[in-house]
Amino acid sequence: MNVPNKFVKILSEEDYTKLVENQQKSENFRVRNRSHAILLSFEKYSIDEIAKICGVHRNAVSRWINRWNESGLTGLGDVEKKGRPPILNLEEQAKTVEIAMRNPKFPHRQLSQIKAETGKTISPYTLRRVIKKRLDLEKNQVGIVETHRRA
Repeated sequence: MNVPNKFVKILSEEDYTKLVENQQKSENFRVRNRSHAILLSFEKYSIDEIAKICGVHRNAVSRWINRWNESGLTGLGDVEKKGRPPILNLEEQAKTVEIAMRNPKFPHRQLSQIKAETGKTISPYTLRRVIKKRLDLEKNQVGIVETHRRA
């Protein structure tokens, strides 16, 4: 069966050198892989051949070529993905950490107090993540302040 192919339409010398540089030096593996695929497409390799070389599905290669034809170098990076919005806003997170520090040995009391004060129910895992995140942020800020004081 003859499968239709698509290729990179236009590739300037500047784009070519940037793609070669990306393929060889980029820290992100996906960008290196996509750059290689675009270069192979420019050399008239079929989508199936590129997919085999890059170790991905042919649909992924097709999407990369489409993105390249539409937006050029900006289409090589990862698309930002949005996750679930946080249950607690920043003020509620600060309040949660404050409550947790008042009763460090009784998580069930912490959770019921958080529910009473914020009106939101969170799991023990969420409580742990919020505390860890906030303490890491505070620790980093303290480290930044100490480095500036030393200088």
